[in-house]
Amino acid sequence: MINSCPPDDWHQLQAEVAKILNESGLETEIEKTITTSRGQVEIDVFAKDPDQNPPCIYLCECKQWKSNVPKSVVHSLRTVVSDSGANWGLLISSKGFQKGAYEAAAYSNVKLLNWNEFELLFADKWYNKFMRNKLDNEVKPLFEYTEPFNSRIFRKADGLPEEAQKKFGQLRNKYTSLTFLALDFCGDLWGENTNPPQLPLKKQINPVYAPNEANLPDDLLKAVSLRELLDLFLKYIREGIADFDKVFGGRA
Repeated sequence: MINSCPPDDWHQLQAEVAKILNESGLETEIEKTITTSRGQVEIDVFAKDPDQNPPCIYLCECKQWKSNVPKSVVHSLRTVVSDSGANWGLLISSKGFQKGAYEAAAYSNVKLLNWNEFELLFADKWYNKFMRNKLDNEVKPLFEYTEPFNSRIFRKADGLPEEAQKKFGQLRNKYTSLTFLALDFCGDLWGENTNPPQLPLKKQINPVYAPNEANLPDDLLKAVSLRELLDLFLKYIREGIADFDKVFGGRA
């Protein structure tokens, strides 16, 4: 899953739905008023996927109710989707749906989703569009410091005082496994989409890219959501870059 916990209230549910869709490469608007053949309607989250040709339109309704959503809500969304020319209606409920709601959604372009099902629907797109590219952008300076053959960095390191050279070597030992594990997830380096990793990473990591598991932060290996994993990667990557920068007195 993308997040560790589902949203707490309706406004947060709307915001998180829009955030995940936006990070997945879709253009989103919260509480957007759209025009249909029967008049104007306000949609909780409107989303357009520009990667599709023609663009794919999603109308998302978010229900943070204490009871299961009835079929009348499904019928209403089906009508709006049909009358607006949208491609999909996503009805996202924190509680669940009545049996009649599933019957009303059958054989239609309205999907009934709990929070986990919504995340699962967009997990691949979120991972490839957002997480991998974010890691790729952030890890590059750390890769410069830790890659096996970087004559420019090594020449600068050779000019450091002896104590600083020793610290440089220690930092390379500390951060090399983290760097190459992050690179294993990056998008731009490989140029193709891949599936999100199975979490937690403990016992899942590839020894080719992380030969020394002891140098990997334990909380990163135990992360149970993609966003938690990304946040921890960014935390340790930024700490590593700052540590190397301090040794060189600035970016080497």
